[in-house]
Amino acid sequence: MSDSNYKWAAAFLLCTTIAAGAGAVYLNNRVSAMEADYQRALSELESFTATVDIMIDYGNGTVAWFNGTRIGAGESLLNATRRVAELDFTVFEFGAFVNTVNGVGGETDKYWLWSYYEDGWQSGSVGADQWRLHDGDAAAWTYTGFS
Repeated sequence: MSDSNYKWAAAFLLCTTIAAGAGAVYLNNRVSAMEADYQRALSELESFTATVDIMIDYGNGTVAWFNGTRIGAGESLLNATRRVAELDFTVFEFGAFVNTVNGVGGETDKYWLWSYYEDGWQSGSVGADQWRLHDGDAAAWTYTGFS
């Protein structure tokens, strides 16, 4: 190869290196801008939503926790649970009665009961469709019988 060819090859490599560097700087700026937009949108979203922890105790030793479940502000426990599990329920005058959670239930001597955590676990006093959750709440579903 002649000196002229080496010069052209070196010039070509220099140009592609400069172009690649400029492209990398451009893409880095775009990613930074998108990350800033994402963080701004996330902070706006957090003002309209809440995160809660939901526990499901199937009564057979299997317990599943769904921590950090994002829900709409003021959403009911029933709807929040429907985000993490498949529910079958019946609505009565006093509220919703859950028949099955993820296909578990239906035994004549067992029921799905819910509770919430406030200085220890407290039994729910209304139907799950009437209990409104707030950011940081913890609620539990337990498949149990009355003894």
